[in-house]
Parts: sequence; C-alpha cells; structure tokens
Amino acid sequence: MQEILEVSCRPVHDGIWTPAELMGALERAATDHADALNIGHDRMVADFGSLWMLVRSRLELTRLPAADDALTVRTWLRSPTPVMSVRDYDFCADGEVIGSAVHCWVLVNAEARHMIDLRQIPALWELPVHVPERKTRLRRLTLPETMTAAGAVRVTDAEIDDNGHMNNVAYVRRAQEAAPGLFRGLEVVYDRECFRGALLTLEHAADADAQYVRGVLESGEESFRMRFLGAEAAQGGGPPQRCCACCSCAPAPRRSRRTPCRRSWPAAGSAPETAISSRP
Repeated sequence: MQEILEVSCRPVHDGIWTPAELMGALERAATDHADALNIGHDRMVADFGSLWMLVRSRLELTRLPAADDALTVRTWLRSPTPVMSVRDYDFCADGEVIGSAVHCWVLVNAEARHMIDLRQIPALWELPVHVPERKTRLRRLTLPETMTAAGAVRVTDAEIDDNGHMNNVAYVRRAQEAAPGLFRGLEVVYDRECFRGALLTLEHAADADAQYVRGVLESGEESFRMRFLGAEAAQGGGPPQRCCACCSCAPAPRRSRRTPCRRSWPAAGSAPETAISSRP
C-alpha cells in the first residue's frame, strides 16, 4: 500500500491560491490517497455504513505560490487513535517545501451520525504510516470576545458533498466573504453540520495578527470558527482586500455569544459536533 501520495494541483477558480483553493488541494490529495488505501468514501459507506468527517484543520505556508503555479501536495497518515485519524500534508513548489498542513478526521455512523471507535475496523490499524511521525498538535482556537455581524449566507445545492452536508472547502469560501484576501495560514474548527438551505450568520473580528470568522446557525449554535493568518498583498501588486466589518462603515460591534471549544473529544458512540467533508 502507498505510504505517501503526491498530487499536482492548480487553483480551480480565477487561477489564484486563496485559502479555499489551498483547502481544495488538500481535499483532492486526501481523497486520492484514501481511495488508494481502500478506505475512501464509497468503501466506508458500503462495508461499514460510516462516513469520514473533518473536525479540525490547519495549514501554513512560508510563502504563497504565484498565480496559476502548480503545487505538489504530499500526504500521509499518522497512527490512528480510537477516536481520530490524523493526516499530514506538505505543499511543494518547484521541488521546495513551502508549507504544511494537518487534518483531524473522525468516523461516524452514516445514519445516526454518532462517532465510531476506530478499533471496530481493524483495517484502519493496518495502514502504512510515515516514520518518523509528526507531533504537531492543534491548539485551542479562541475567538475575540467581540465579533461584528458580517452578513448571512444560505447554503446552496452546489455546496453539498457526498456526506449530504456543506463541504469543508465551501465553509472556507463562505468565510472569505467576511475576510477577503490572501493569507499564508488558516485554522478551522468545524463544530456542527450545516445542511442544504440552512442560513449561516457570519461574524468577523480582526487583530494585529489575524482575522477571525465565526458561522452561527439559526438555532444559535456555532457551526464553525476560523482564523486567517499572514495576510499577503494581492497577486498582481495591489494591497490585501479589507472586509467592510473592519472599516468605519461597519455596524457597531456586538458581544458574541460563543460556544467554547471542546476540551476533549467525545466518547465513541456520541454525536460529534462537526461539519464537514466526506474525504479523509
């Protein structure tokens, strides 16, 4: 079985490496590798009645590739734990590693949506892992105390993936409506699934180091939170775009009712508070 998979990617929309395009490249690499390892979406649904869901993500580049440049995305798995499968990535341009990423995945029952103990599927413990394993840990993503309303979006049919919910890349693309521009880093926590036709209210904040976006469902529950890091000048020479929420024309900020990040993962058999993608 293939321990490491490499995929060559180019930006799909407008030839620019936005955060959503970078996330899309990671998803394509993960999909291809999962299929090569025979743990892809179709096999997990058919044989185990289960779905992969992405719950945490982080990517960081030392520099952005130029517009239309091809990137090679290299991906591999870490050793699994009972509740999580962690996948690492490298971004390479012209043979040089220019960044890395990590995704945390859980497996859930396709019908009940509760988490499955990965020990129930021995094949997942027989997969090749890259040695030495990275020890990168994802820290708690804390939002600013005050967030500003940044509009609302309705989930469209085109944003729904094989899991029947909003795809992880679509979350990033929607979040960039509140925080437009190019960034060298991105962190995402997916809290709750978002389905076709759902209304997501976006909230935004910024500090000297980052921009933050939070999505809230009509129930008042948090669907996702993101942090964009390392703002870059727009490819083509202009300054990075600014979100209206950062400007004097924005509405007065309001106190955000935030859901704290989970301090630990729920036990297998419980429902994950996740959104997300169908590809590990």
